[in-house]
Amino acid sequence: MLNNLFVLASGDEPHIALSPEAVLHVGGFTITNSTIYGLICAVLLLGISLFARKSIRLKAARGITQFIEMIMEFVIGLIEGPLGSRAKAVSYAPIFGAFFLFIIFNNIMGIMPWVGPGVNATTAEGTFPLFRAFTADLNGTIAMAVTAIVTVQYLSIKESGFLGHLKHYFTDKPLNPVNAFIGLLEVFGEFTRMISLSLRLFLNTVVGEILIAVFAYIGKDFQSFTILPIAMFEILVACIQAYVFTVLAATYLGLAIAHGHDDEHPVHEVDPIVASLEGDVR
Repeated sequence: MLNNLFVLASGDEPHIALSPEAVLHVGGFTITNSTIYGLICAVLLLGISLFARKSIRLKAARGITQFIEMIMEFVIGLIEGPLGSRAKAVSYAPIFGAFFLFIIFNNIMGIMPWVGPGVNATTAEGTFPLFRAFTADLNGTIAMAVTAIVTVQYLSIKESGFLGHLKHYFTDKPLNPVNAFIGLLEVFGEFTRMISLSLRLFLNTVVGEILIAVFAYIGKDFQSFTILPIAMFEILVACIQAYVFTVLAATYLGLAIAHGHDDEHPVHEVDPIVASLEGDVR
C-alpha cells in the first residue's frame, strides 16, 4: 500500500492544496471532495460501530470488536479526570468517543493511496483529487469544533440547569459590573475555543499531507524508505490530535458542570496535563 501511495503522490510535481475543491453543486450548496470523503468515513465508522455493538451482544468481544472496546475504555479513562467521576465518563463516553474515533479514522484514512492524486475528478473548473481528508479542510474542522462546543453547552445545561449554567459565566452575582464584564469575557472565550480547536486540528492534518506529498516527490529514487517514516509519523499525529481534541472538549464540560455543583460537591482536581492544554487554549 505504501508503494502505491508513493507512486500516486510522486508525479511530475507534488499536489499541494490548502483548500478543498468543489466536485458538484446541489441546490445552491457546494459539495467538496473533503465533504464526500468525510461522509464516506462517517458511514464506514458507523457501520463498524454497529457491527461491534451487535457482536458484543452475541458473543465475547474478539478482533475489531475487542479493539473498539479497548478504545472506548481508553476514552472513559481519558475523560474521567476532567468530568470528575467515572459515572459521568461512562455516560458521556459515546459522545466523546465519537469525536475521538472520527478524528483518528479520518486522519488515518487520509493517507490511503486513493486520497489526493490517486483518484481524480474532472469538472468545468479543471481536474483535481476526488477525495480529500475531512480534517484537512478548515470548514470541516470548524464544523467539528462548533459541534463540540455546542454539545458542551447542551450537556452543561442538562447537568446544571440553565441558571446553573449561567453561573459558570457570571457567578451568582451577575449584576455586579466586574462579574458581568468577566462573564462576557468567558462567553467570548467560547468562540476562541472553537477557533483554537479547529485551527489546531486543521493545521496538523494539512501539514502532514504536505509533508507526505513533498517527501514522496523528492524521494522518488528511494521508494518507500522515504515515505514510510512520514506515514508512521502521521498516524502518531492522528492519535495525538484525537487525544487533544477529546480531552479539551471534556475539560470544557467538566469546568462548566463544576460551577453548577459548587454548592454540592467540591471541585475536582484537574490533571496537570489537562490544565496545560486548557492554558494553551486560553
